[in-house]
Amino acid sequence: MSYEETTAVKIIQHLKEFSVLFGFVKITMNLWSLPATEEQAINFLMEHGVLPKERYCKEGHLMKLYIGQRVQWNCNQRSCRKKIGLRNGTWLSDMKLNFVTVVRFIYCWSKEMVSVQFCEKELGMNYDTTVNWCSFMREVCVDSLERAESKKIGGPGTIVEVDESLLTKRKNNSGQVWIFGGLCRETGESFLVTIPDRKMETLTQVIKERIAEGSTIFSDSWRSDKTSELDAQGFHHFKVNHNYNFVDSESVDHTQIIKRMWGSAKWRNKKHRGSIKNALDSNLAEFMWRNIQKEKDIFLQILHDIAIFCPPEINMEST
Repeated sequence: MSYEETTAVKIIQHLKEFSVLFGFVKITMNLWSLPATEEQAINFLMEHGVLPKERYCKEGHLMKLYIGQRVQWNCNQRSCRKKIGLRNGTWLSDMKLNFVTVVRFIYCWSKEMVSVQFCEKELGMNYDTTVNWCSFMREVCVDSLERAESKKIGGPGTIVEVDESLLTKRKNNSGQVWIFGGLCRETGESFLVTIPDRKMETLTQVIKERIAEGSTIFSDSWRSDKTSELDAQGFHHFKVNHNYNFVDSESVDHTQIIKRMWGSAKWRNKKHRGSIKNALDSNLAEFMWRNIQKEKDIFLQILHDIAIFCPPEINMEST
């Protein structure tokens, strides 16, 4: 068996193990079905909207794509003869990975297999390139969430579990970063945000912004002194006006769904140990983006979101 075949077998086995461990949905594409040549990879990215299928020069002429040592669009009109690189005006502008590696990295990212060690050994990517590409992917996740952030979770007849958790903690106990999240039992919808402090007015504001009226809000960690603080902050008035109902852990038999969400978020943060604080939100965004995909194929969904995040330009001036 060749090195490439051995590598593919290892990756597929790894995917199977992840599927059992984390309950991933059935994979609709696998490593064997990914493009094997640059031309195939280019066509694949075109089909998924990451690269343009056609392009027009500044004179309005339809250009022709040439794939060789350089991949570029050429205008064959004698009066024009302009040329432009395939990557220009696309999400891949200024990115130097070959197209086959681009597709494979996106696929492996979708399966959460892009550790620095893995990418260096299997994809030939160095440390900086891997870190940068993971950052590029999280930018897409952030954009996708921002486009959908106006939607509130929960609603009448639903239970939304909420909780706070410490995601990171420096050795000297300074610079702690707290996150506050909620998860709707019935729909599986969720939110996760960083918060500057754990004051009840801060949490109440997040609740107003992210949870729909009529929801029953549940937390197993808010003690009676916290609910008293809520009352002191005018929370009772908020509850009455917006028809929220808070219940404590003794009155509801619950499954602590949100605890599993914290565990997943902390697991992801551990994988990215060394991340600076201003990168935390994007790491959380990736976690939340994955969490809301449900039965979707994550590989195909991230390609779709890339195309929306940075749609390729069709009409361009040559450079």
